[in-house]
Amino acid sequence: MAYLEGRLRTNDGEGEHTGFVLEVEADLSVVENAEELKDEQVAMTGEVVIVDYPERGKVLVFRATSAAAIEEEEE
Repeated sequence: MAYLEGRLRTNDGEGEHTGFVLEVEADLSVVENAEELKDEQVAMTGEVVIVDYPERGKVLVFRATSAAAIEEEEE
């Protein structure tokens, strides 16, 4: 069984969706072009880890090993 924590928000978009999104913190420290991907639709590979921060405590983090922008298809 998996246990996740994050900010739960509703998805206002159209199409197939459960209606909810759980936002998860991402560590892109090894991704060279991470700053260029900000505000883009992205695909990432990596692993889910729990980081124990001194002030915030345990936080679920997706530790990316690679990330790339996904080009949106024109309709």
